[in-house]
Amino acid sequence: MYQYPLFETLAVINGEFNHLYYHQQRVNNAFLHYFQSECRLDLANIDIPDEFKQGFSRCRIDYNQENYKINFYPYTPKKITQFKLVYTQNLDYQFKYSDRKRLDLLKNKQNDEIIIINNGLVSDCTIGNLLFLKNDKWYSSHHYLLKGTQLNYLLDLGEVSLTKITADDIWAYEKIMMVNALNPFDLERAITINSSTILK
Repeated sequence: MYQYPLFETLAVINGEFNHLYYHQQRVNNAFLHYFQSECRLDLANIDIPDEFKQGFSRCRIDYNQENYKINFYPYTPKKITQFKLVYTQNLDYQFKYSDRKRLDLLKNKQNDEIIIINNGLVSDCTIGNLLFLKNDKWYSSHHYLLKGTQLNYLLDLGEVSLTKITADDIWAYEKIMMVNALNPFDLERAITINSSTILK
């Protein structure tokens, strides 16, 4: 049993939390569904230490219904050049659970990242949502495990559409990109889909 069963990770850019609204929305939902209570964690009240007020850094908030702890870290965006398809059934990660054992067991350390095929449909990788490019339009799976803040933001902007994606459908797309709070949409991070970048 974890002292803090849930956590939230935010990007800090030059002393400001990025997409704070979406993070607060997710924390509010977690309190409502996981603790069956009103949210007692106001992210806007968190003070950012002076040493993290320049450049790009990461804030992790571990929390339970009553208490929380906050840590700040330097951050370098993750470079992914290859994914491996991994199949599972009934995987639940609708909130940012501190217990990530089942997710971690799916990933082989030899691979940069994995594409989780959950109940026959593409979902996410272990650290974020996946975007797929086809005919100049970006898509993400409606079968995501966790609706990430960056995905939520892109959906609100109309830059990404949700659709059903099976493992076989992946090959109909041209590029793939991982996005999360710390790795926003960036065309330079998109990789071409082929047999070298997507391992069956």
